[in-house]
Amino acid sequence: MKFFIVITILIVGTYQLMPMPKQFVKGSKSIKVINKCGIQFTNGNQYPEHVIELLRHYHSLMTSKNECNFEQSLNFNLKNQGALRFHISLQNDEQLYWVNKTQQEAYILKIDEFLNIQIDAHNHWGLARALDTVHQLTENDRIEFLPLIIEDEPAYTYRGVMVDTARHFLPLKTLERTIDALAINKMNVMHWHITDDESFPLLLTNYSRITHTSKYSENEYYTKSDVSYLIEYASIRGVQIIPEIDSPAHVQSWGRNISDLEYIILNCGSTVKQYGQFDPTLDLTYDVVKSVLQDLSDMFSKVQFVHFGGDEAIKSCYNQRPSIKEFMDKNGIADYIELQTYYRERQKSIWKNEIKSKQRIAYWYNKDDKLPAEDDDIIHWWGSTDELELVANRTNDFILSDYHPLYLDIGVGNAFGNTYQTYQTWKDIYKWTPKAPVGFKGKIIGGEAPLWGETNNENTHFQRLFIRSSILGDTLWNPFSKQSEKFYEFADRLGQMEDRMNKYGFPVSPFTHDYCKKHTKICFPILYGEEEASIRQQHQFKEL
Repeated sequence: MKFFIVITILIVGTYQLMPMPKQFVKGSKSIKVINKCGIQFTNGNQYPEHVIELLRHYHSLMTSKNECNFEQSLNFNLKNQGALRFHISLQNDEQLYWVNKTQQEAYILKIDEFLNIQIDAHNHWGLARALDTVHQLTENDRIEFLPLIIEDEPAYTYRGVMVDTARHFLPLKTLERTIDALAINKMNVMHWHITDDESFPLLLTNYSRITHTSKYSENEYYTKSDVSYLIEYASIRGVQIIPEIDSPAHVQSWGRNISDLEYIILNCGSTVKQYGQFDPTLDLTYDVVKSVLQDLSDMFSKVQFVHFGGDEAIKSCYNQRPSIKEFMDKNGIADYIELQTYYRERQKSIWKNEIKSKQRIAYWYNKDDKLPAEDDDIIHWWGSTDELELVANRTNDFILSDYHPLYLDIGVGNAFGNTYQTYQTWKDIYKWTPKAPVGFKGKIIGGEAPLWGETNNENTHFQRLFIRSSILGDTLWNPFSKQSEKFYEFADRLGQMEDRMNKYGFPVSPFTHDYCKKHTKICFPILYGEEEASIRQQHQFKEL
C-alpha cells in the first residue's frame, strides 16, 4: 500500500550528521525558520497506529521544551508561514519487527528553499531513519545549504549493542531508553542477554521457581507482558530485539537452591557455586530446556532470530561425573567437543522439530570454537576480525563483535575487583571497520558492541554504552565517510552527538574536554591513521 502524509514543522541545523548520509547534494541558500510547534499531520487518523506513534515520538524530540501538543498538530493550518511542510511517501505501511535488506532502511530526503520537504521510504523503518535525519537538522535556528537532496542507505543491516540483565537487573524503563538512544544513532538492534549464571530474570511458565529463586529482589524480573510491550516499543522506532538464553554453560541460575533441578547443573571452577554448566546426558536437562525454549518461542514469536549463546563451556567440568564418561562411551561420543555438539543438536531439534519454530539461531564463536554450524546458523564472532580467515570456508551470516575494541565493559575491572584487560577508547572503535579476508565465503551482516553487566547497572549504563557505540553505528551505516573526512570533522560530528544525547537525557560519557570540543582543528588536526604512523615514527626515532 502506498500513501502520503503531509507534515509541517520547523527545521534548522547543520551538516554535522551522525552517521553521515550515503550521498547528498547541497545548495547555497540559508533559510531561517521560526515555528517549532508548526507540525502538521494531515489525515493522520487514516494511517496505521505504529506510524502515528513514530511521528508522535519524533514530534516530541523535535519540539522538546516547547510544550507543543501532538494532537493539535493533526488539525494545524497547512498554510502556516515559516514552517516546513513534509510530504512523506511510504511504499508499504505494514508494521515491521526486523529488516534483512539494507534497502528496507533506505530513504530519499528533499528540502527546497521554500521549506518544502519530501521523504520517500520503503516502510516505517526507512521513515524512522529519515525522521532522525530531520531531527538532527532541527537542532539550531537555521537550515543551511538549500536546496538539499539526501539519498541514504545503510551499509549493513545489523547495527547493534548487547545489554546484560543477568548480572544487574535493568528496569524496563532503562531498556526503553536504550531503544530510544539506539534510534537516534540509526542503530537497529538491541541484543538482550537475559540470563546467566547469576540470575534468570524472565518469568517462566512451568519453572517459575528458576526465576523466583535467582531474582535479586521481589520485583526484579520481566513478565511476558513486559516482553510484548518492549518488542512493540522497539518496532515502532525501527529497532529489533534479539533475545539470548545462554546454555549449556552460564546456567547456574537454572538450578540454584531448587532440589529437583540442582543435579542437572555441574558446578565449575568456583567454590562459591557461581559458574554452572548442564549435564548434557540427563533427560531432565532436556525436559527443562524444552520448557524454557517453549516460553522463549511464545514470548518472542515476532523477532527475527534468537540467540542460544553456546560459549565458554569448560571441558574439564565434565570430568567430575563418571556417569558422563559412561554415557559418552555408550553413545560413541569421542570427546567433549562432540559432547557439546550432541547437546546443541538435541537443543536445536527441540526448537525446530518439537516446538516447530522457524526462527533462525545465533551462537557465539571465536577462534577456539570447533563446534559445527549449520548453514542457517548465524555466527556471532567475538574473536578478532583478522581471525576470520580461520572460518573462511563457512557460508554462514556473521555478526562481528571483536573483543578488541568492541567490548565496552573491558578495562574497568571484573566483578571481583581484579584487572580486566585494557580499556578500549573511542579512537580504537573509530579505526575499526568490518572487513572480510580474501576468499571469505560467509556474509558479514553487521556488528555489535556488547556491554556485559558484571560492573554495569542502571546508574552507569548510558555512560558505558555511549558515546563509543555511537561510533560503531556511524561505521556500520557508512564506513566510507571516514575515508575522506578530516579527523577534526569526525570530532565535530561526535561532539554534536554527545550534546544531542545529553539534551535528550542520556548521561553519556564525554569523549574529550570542552576545550577540544570547541577547538577540534587544534586537538585533532590529522586522521587517526596518520596519527598512528606519527607515533610509530616518534618511537623509532627514540630507539635510534
